[in-house]
Amino acid sequence: MQTAVQILKKFPFFYTVSDILLEKVAAIGTEKSYAKDETIFNEGEPPRSMGLIIEGRIKVVKHSPEGKDVIVRVIEKGQIFGEVAVFDNRPYPAAAVAMQDTKAFVIDRHRLIDLLNREPQIALDIISDLGRKLRDMLDTVKNIATEHVDKRIIFTLIKMFEASGNPVLKIKRQDIAEMCGTTVETTIRITRELEKEGLISTERGEITLLRTDTLAGKLH
Repeated sequence: MQTAVQILKKFPFFYTVSDILLEKVAAIGTEKSYAKDETIFNEGEPPRSMGLIIEGRIKVVKHSPEGKDVIVRVIEKGQIFGEVAVFDNRPYPAAAVAMQDTKAFVIDRHRLIDLLNREPQIALDIISDLGRKLRDMLDTVKNIATEHVDKRIIFTLIKMFEASGNPVLKIKRQDIAEMCGTTVETTIRITRELEKEGLISTERGEITLLRTDTLAGKLH
């Protein structure tokens, strides 16, 4: 069984943090399990903690004024959720929902901030990782705002592959539609076209990327 320190070492937040400091981080967190479709926190709630995904997947969902849910981001194994609200001490800007049974290492906000005040090196590593996420977010916003829907869908598939390292994406086409700001019908049509080209294969709740380089080439 992995120790908490061994788990933390797998996250970019803590790549360069020494084992001694990781022991201190491990001491302020705990492992938690979430069932599929369980809400981890709601939009507008005060920030209590952030989590590091050990197994599973979480979607970050924003509620529109029209009552529709929009998936802002899918967070994979090895990634972190809830950190924005934890660091700016404002309500969670979106809800987090488990897309499948998920296990996470959860760190209490107050204890984390106290540790960062005492150990600035950890804060520097976290800032670096947040910078990478901001760049990815800007790419995503640009893609959604300027690209045709077929490129938005391909961009989303490629980003999910890059995040997980796995060409088999456990995701429904409805989720992809919500992430790309389009309809399920349009998503089905475009994924079928990609399947006919031999770039992907689809099964219920699953899309496999067969030729990632060729698929990515369609974005240029």
